[in-house]
Amino acid sequence: MSIFLDFDGTITAKDTVGELANFALRVRADEGVDLQAEWDAVVSAYVEDHSAHVDAYHLPPHARRLPDQEVQFLRHMKTVETRSLGRINDCRLFRGISATAFRDAGRDLVQKGTVKLRPGFGKFVDERLSEGWRVYVLSVNWSAAFIDGACGERSGVTVIANEVREDGSIAGPAVLNQSSSSGAAAEPRNLTNSRDKLDAMEAMRRADGLAAKPAVYFGDSTTDLECLLAADMGFIVADRDESTLVKTLRRIGKEVPHVRDQNATSSLAWVSNYDDIPRDKFILS
Repeated sequence: MSIFLDFDGTITAKDTVGELANFALRVRADEGVDLQAEWDAVVSAYVEDHSAHVDAYHLPPHARRLPDQEVQFLRHMKTVETRSLGRINDCRLFRGISATAFRDAGRDLVQKGTVKLRPGFGKFVDERLSEGWRVYVLSVNWSAAFIDGACGERSGVTVIANEVREDGSIAGPAVLNQSSSSGAAAEPRNLTNSRDKLDAMEAMRRADGLAAKPAVYFGDSTTDLECLLAADMGFIVADRDESTLVKTLRRIGKEVPHVRDQNATSSLAWVSNYDDIPRDKFILS
């Protein structure tokens, strides 16, 4: 009885990474530190690295027709994300910004309308909580506090995401950084790709005693693909039925009807807002 929702593009109408970075740039500028050029270099390096990695992968998109082939491609991107985090940490854009400041920024950006939540999100979550569902936000975003603020700091909603340390470096969530059964600490792990998300979702379900109970997942991008396939029910959040994620799922053989056309055998459906989701899909037996 768990619901996991991605944040950027799933809860929000658009990606918020740029707004998060702009907030931090304003904070550092107020301190007399201009990091715009350094940040632009971080973004450019990521775009170039990502494009080069995609182009060099041994199977192009049209040749990836099976779920396992797409999953392996997505997992292969981990090195790109790790290198990008290293550049972000070196830039120190987030240095000295507290969790409280990130939380306030998330809340303020939503209140000002700079960050928009998808229609029906708040009502949907509040209804599911009242019905007994456990609700989690699972995101590769850099700041769990920022997400918490943007979502309205709702009681009962658990945010699983990276967090910014005081020195400006980004650390992964605790659920991905637990000691092994032998007690030995594993290599620190950030939440950056589809494999990380799947592992975090499964670890949280085990920790909360929900591993054997139904799980529903909401996501909008390919970083959500593994969770969508693993969940009992998956909702792709998209503005149209030709989104990148919808097309990817169909390419690997998955049916993705609109929620209004979904039948009893469909485990995936797409939807553009939370008001369109039939309430009977969440009735607990």
